[in-house]
Amino acid sequence: MSVLTSPDTPAVAPEAPLGPTLHTQEPGEPDPVPARHRGIRWAARLVLLCLIGGAIAFAANVATDPSIGGAPAVVKAIDRAHGSSAVMIAPSDRIAQALVASEDATFYSNNGVDGVALVRAFYGFFTGQDLGGSTIEMQLAHVLYPAVTDGFWGRVRRVSLALEFDTHYTKAAILSMYLSAVYFGHGYYGIQAASRGYFGVAPDQLTWAQAALLAGVVQAPTALDPLRHLAASTARMTYVLERLVGDGGLTATQAAHWEASPLRLVSSSPALS
Repeated sequence: MSVLTSPDTPAVAPEAPLGPTLHTQEPGEPDPVPARHRGIRWAARLVLLCLIGGAIAFAANVATDPSIGGAPAVVKAIDRAHGSSAVMIAPSDRIAQALVASEDATFYSNNGVDGVALVRAFYGFFTGQDLGGSTIEMQLAHVLYPAVTDGFWGRVRRVSLALEFDTHYTKAAILSMYLSAVYFGHGYYGIQAASRGYFGVAPDQLTWAQAALLAGVVQAPTALDPLRHLAASTARMTYVLERLVGDGGLTATQAAHWEASPLRLVSSSPALS
């Protein structure tokens, strides 16, 4: 017997299949955040605050930086105070090539700051180690303005000054100012005094060995004074010659030749400082 269904009879919805009941969140109930996610959010906020604080401090440093427009005058004053004179150094001069190879291999391609080296320099500051990392512009800032470039914030100021130097001066001018003002030990300030004092020649007449030795001295002018600590200064000279080989300035054969060549140091130098 068949059962007829009236068209007016409402359809009955099929029963829901049996199974686990899904939890439905009440309206307005907060979505629980895992502790790990909360930690990431707090870390991100902390990093953001540090970046903002660093930017504010950097801007404050820039606003109070010494005027680098007067840098050439500061160089002349340093030389005049020590009986020397500023000189223009060509990028092709041996002392220029040796200094760049040993102190700042990215000198001609960076904007005054080398990011990787900068991190290394600040890490060295906190750990009490000298890991290098300062570009020639940063070193120039410290040579010309030592009173405002010491300590942690002073290192931040070196960065801002380095960027300004790179914006306002050519690389050749920066190199010349640095070499004209930096201390080379034994009372010699500037490459003019050091070249003539140690070797009795003008800076553009230095041999590769002499140029490598002087470029190495700037790292520690007292400890590497060749008239006091010849073994230490020649060891550093060897390192500079190796860097010149790495940069393509010299071949390995040429470097070996100059390492074995006589330095011809002048023995009758001025009184020790």
